[in-house]
Order: sequence, then structure tokens, then C-alpha cells
Amino acid sequence: MRANPEITWRRTFPDSAPGTDGVAILDGRTIGRVRQDEHRAGKPWVWSVTDPELAGGPGWANTQGETTSRRQAMERLIERWQELRRIKPI
Repeated sequence: MRANPEITWRRTFPDSAPGTDGVAILDGRTIGRVRQDEHRAGKPWVWSVTDPELAGGPGWANTQGETTSRRQAMERLIERWQELRRIKPI
């Protein structure tokens, strides 16, 4: 397992407004998503781990959450993904 994986970010959908909906990619596969929920009060940022190699493994129940900023959502997604990798190394 690499200590500092090279995670890149891109828009989830080509027509997504810049900075409102993105996916985290590692080695060509999507490991998670962050997006702003425009339909809820306060417009929270929602994050979720979606890495199929970790799906169903130990700790998988807690793979999503909310924050007040995009940066926090990105950081929390990566933190949680790394926690899951320690439980079930890829």
C-alpha cells in the first residue's frame, strides 16, 4: 500500500458546473465523490467513498457524510478511504 496515493479530481459529469460535483480517481478508478447539495438548506457538501474494491468490507457502513465546505468534503473522503484501506488493504 502506498503511503501517499496519487489521487486526482475531475468533474463527475461533463456538464457539471465547475467546483460543484467531482470524483476522486486513483489508478484510473473512481474511489469517491463530493458534491454540493443545492436542494437542501445551507447547501451542504456531501462526500461518499465509492471504491468498488472496498465495498462490503469491514467498516463499509460509514462511507458518507456532510461538511460545510468543498475542501472539507474532499479531505474527509480521502481520510475515510484511507481508513478503509487500512482495514482492508487493496
